[in-house]
Amino acid sequence: MDQNKIRSLLEQYLRGTCSQEEREWMDRWFEADRNSEQPLADGKAQELEEAMLSRIQEHLPQRTNKRRLWFAASIAASIMLLIGVFILFSRPGQRHQETKQPTPKLFTFHTEPGQRAKLRLPDSSIIWLNGNTAIRYDQHFTGPNRAIYLDKGEAYFEIHPDQHQPFIVHTATLQTRVLGTSFNLQVQNHRNQYSLSINTGKVSVSHNQGKIQHTVLIAGQQFTYDYINGSHQIKAIQPGSEHAWIYNELVFQSASWKEVVAQLQTWYGVTIYLDLQRGRNETFTARFEDPTLEAVLKALQKINPFQYNIKKKEVHIHN
Repeated sequence: MDQNKIRSLLEQYLRGTCSQEEREWMDRWFEADRNSEQPLADGKAQELEEAMLSRIQEHLPQRTNKRRLWFAASIAASIMLLIGVFILFSRPGQRHQETKQPTPKLFTFHTEPGQRAKLRLPDSSIIWLNGNTAIRYDQHFTGPNRAIYLDKGEAYFEIHPDQHQPFIVHTATLQTRVLGTSFNLQVQNHRNQYSLSINTGKVSVSHNQGKIQHTVLIAGQQFTYDYINGSHQIKAIQPGSEHAWIYNELVFQSASWKEVVAQLQTWYGVTIYLDLQRGRNETFTARFEDPTLEAVLKALQKINPFQYNIKKKEVHIHN
């Protein structure tokens, strides 16, 4: 029995969709103890858990005794934990404390390949998400920092300044810390790199394990980190070029075939099969405004000749 099935069974108890006998027994216990200010005594907790264990075993399908007992005990222990949480938040004093200190509520969002999205954060900062991107953050920014977790993909940030609550973007190994600025950040890309491009203001980058100390970057600089060998470099760029995608502009700047394929797959949500016997080392420089896939391919053909076939969500490129 996996965790999802265990969770489903627990939800049945909490929803009241269990057997009539189990529901009445649980209701009587909650009614007797909901006004208590004291935690369960050890004897009563053990008695309750044993009673639950006995009832759960009666309704489980037959299996080996050892595994059946372990499964039933796991469910009983999980319900005991949920009951403890219920008691804690049912007390008047605890409810009052919760209104003063809201519990962080994690918000997750992701885009599919071919999709883009714009999000406004609790502090009025704005994030644009490119295709195949996933982020997480506290919906209320209740902690000392405004923390965002960029798990994969590419995002452009316009950060509202707040000196008392710094904005930090966490990725797998690096942290990007800002006060008020705008920047483009890409992780887990086709080069297996972290790529940070500063449009306005300044930010600092550091490694979770101290491999990179706080490195300050300013507008017009790009910081890249190679996940494989741990190396990094800083170079000058033209501000605005790296996040042209938020304006529906597709840009290739001396892009290799690998880069072209990666961008087209993210932009259009297609799978591209590259079968070139010659010209694999060619590069492309071009800019398109809100283009169709076929318009891009026809234009790239004029730069470096190739053939292509489009079948629904698959593209085959060959000589």
